[in-house]
Amino acid sequence: MRRLAIVLLLALAAPAPLAAAPRKPAPQKSAPRPAPKTPEQREADRHFKSGVALFKETKYAEALAEFERAYEIAPHPLVLYNIAGCHRLMSHYAEAVAHYKRFLADGKGVVAAERLASAQSELDTILALVARVTVTVVPADASLIVDGVTLDSPDMPLILPPGEHRLTARSPGRRDAERTVRIASGDALTVELATRDLPPLPVSAPAAVVSAPAARPAPPRSRRFAIGAGFGTNLRLASDTGAPSLGVTAAIGSRLELGFDAVLGAYALIPSLRVRLVGDAFALHVVGAVPYSLTDGGSSDRFVAGAIGLGLRYRPTPALAFRLESFAAFADRMHGTSIPTFLGGELWF
Repeated sequence: MRRLAIVLLLALAAPAPLAAAPRKPAPQKSAPRPAPKTPEQREADRHFKSGVALFKETKYAEALAEFERAYEIAPHPLVLYNIAGCHRLMSHYAEAVAHYKRFLADGKGVVAAERLASAQSELDTILALVARVTVTVVPADASLIVDGVTLDSPDMPLILPPGEHRLTARSPGRRDAERTVRIASGDALTVELATRDLPPLPVSAPAAVVSAPAARPAPPRSRRFAIGAGFGTNLRLASDTGAPSLGVTAAIGSRLELGFDAVLGAYALIPSLRVRLVGDAFALHVVGAVPYSLTDGGSSDRFVAGAIGLGLRYRPTPALAFRLESFAAFADRMHGTSIPTFLGGELWF
């Protein structure tokens, strides 16, 4: 890799003292003039100066991006020192440790001794704040997962913040090895994670073919409204009475109904309330009604009676029902007591 010298105006160590570039001896009169900078050198200088300005504004993330681009174009150990400083100030301790170590290795014989000493001091300060965990996995090609994140060829030891961490070794065809460690700042720990062979699969007889259970039919749609027609008579005067009737019924809930019937020949209206007692397709219910007569035979007298009784309903289908009801109606002394009885059919919707 080509090395292009970059004059470092600022080295990122708190409190960020200036790092002077290595001085070259004064050129002799006979020495040739330095060659002009290449476009790559000028581009690296531009990124480096931008990083210095951003660092002064405490924009460490932006400064880091500029220093990394400058190092890609023109690698120099002092740029690694700046990159390490940015990571340190952003509390990226693992990245900071890695770049400090690279700087100390690449800077020997290139960077001034006092700068190397400063980097070592800053590195030691970080190592006192974190824990170093060396993990060995078996087999060696097993993947290492730390807190749910798979690490690709991690450098050892791992730099981890204090607290609890879950370490997992994973290898295809083998059982995972897991361990949870609780570490404090300054700890140095060694962990071995050995995956194990999976137990052989049991040999079992061929599974019997089990047919899927038949789908249950959907429950019938609830029907709440009915119209009906029938025939009614007074059982006490069955030979002299009888007339057709029309009615409507509305279901309220599963046991309560409101009904309204009109007896055509007798000129009577019968609002009623039914409460189902027992049964479903064949049910028994109690009925309370208030018959209102518009005329009384040859008389135009109108009267209201109170009635109570029982009824039977047979429902051969959800939409069709037959109803038989009989109740005692109590009017005043002049009109006496009657036993209205009705038989008819209903269509439910």
